[in-house]
Amino acid sequence: MIIRVGCVIFTAMEIKAYEKLAMGLRKRALQVGMSLGMGRAEAEDIAQEVMLRLWQMRNELDERGKTENLAAIMARNMSIDRKRRERTVTLDDRQRDLSSPAKTPAERIEADEEEQWLMRKLEQLPTTQHAILRMRHDEQLSHEDIAKRLGITVSSVSTLLSRARHSLLEEIRRRNRR
Repeated sequence: MIIRVGCVIFTAMEIKAYEKLAMGLRKRALQVGMSLGMGRAEAEDIAQEVMLRLWQMRNELDERGKTENLAAIMARNMSIDRKRRERTVTLDDRQRDLSSPAKTPAERIEADEEEQWLMRKLEQLPTTQHAILRMRHDEQLSHEDIAKRLGITVSSVSTLLSRARHSLLEEIRRRNRR
């Protein structure tokens, strides 16, 4: 049986083989997304995106082997990317801003510029350092929890966290010298 999707033609066998493989891969991608702190809906979106990308590279999957690991890595990277992009401001943060002493317009602009500069510097950190820094400070996870999530040792977490903090400190020092 031949199935046509757009301008691409697939055999029923090709689709069946992928469907069989996809059940386990989707489950793995969903687990990874949720383990990285994504909500159920976000993890579902990530799993769906992983499945779409794996479908696009289905001809290469047999050659690569370890497809489940590939799905997990893709889900992890997509989750980290989403976490980086989302920048939520809680009501408490807004309340704090409103209750703080009135700032002049110039002071507010300067504070906004400082915050934007710091966010850019955070984004420029290597992916792992950025993720560990966020998990430690934003999610307030312990070194052990971070190590479990990322599949690395606790000492590696400490080292990467230290490097991230040191990098940011150096950037702040450089900026203050100007």
